[in-house]
Amino acid sequence: MENILASAKTNTAHGNPIEQSPGANATVVPRTSLLKRVLLLGVFLWLFSAFGIISALYWIYGTDTHHDNLSSIWWPTAATDLIPPTATDITLRQDHLDHDATYTVSRVELQKFLKERFIDKGASPQFDGNGQFVEPRMVGKTVGPLGWVVTKDTIHFGYTERKGTLHDFYHDVKTGSTYQDSAYW
Repeated sequence: MENILASAKTNTAHGNPIEQSPGANATVVPRTSLLKRVLLLGVFLWLFSAFGIISALYWIYGTDTHHDNLSSIWWPTAATDLIPPTATDITLRQDHLDHDATYTVSRVELQKFLKERFIDKGASPQFDGNGQFVEPRMVGKTVGPLGWVVTKDTIHFGYTERKGTLHDFYHDVKTGSTYQDSAYW
């Protein structure tokens, strides 16, 4: 037994005594358990995922998104059913109960879409599909949050569907520029 104690106090390979630091006899704090590490990693991953989801929702619902055409809107939204399929240069702002959009579409294509979507499907019996030129007092005013400016060549289409959704389309017949405000619930 004494040999064991003697070899513990000296480096047996070289015969040199082992030096002990003053705090060598202090209590050693155990390492964090595996369970605590896994829980910490789980919390970190949950926070990271939550941040990613919130960021994606903010990007979709809290900002304006730009799309070359309707097929480039990759997430499911009611807006894709309410924007003409031939629309290009689309700027979309949406939340859970409505959307605003600007896009370019010809008058013929817009009227065709509105007729098919709202008259032929019976969604809005009062909608005649022709629209009316805006009142002169509206010319030069900004409509909606996307900053669309009414011109003297603007036609307005506005109606309410049977299920209560409200739609306004402002269309410049010369440029094809269109502003849409749709509220649904």
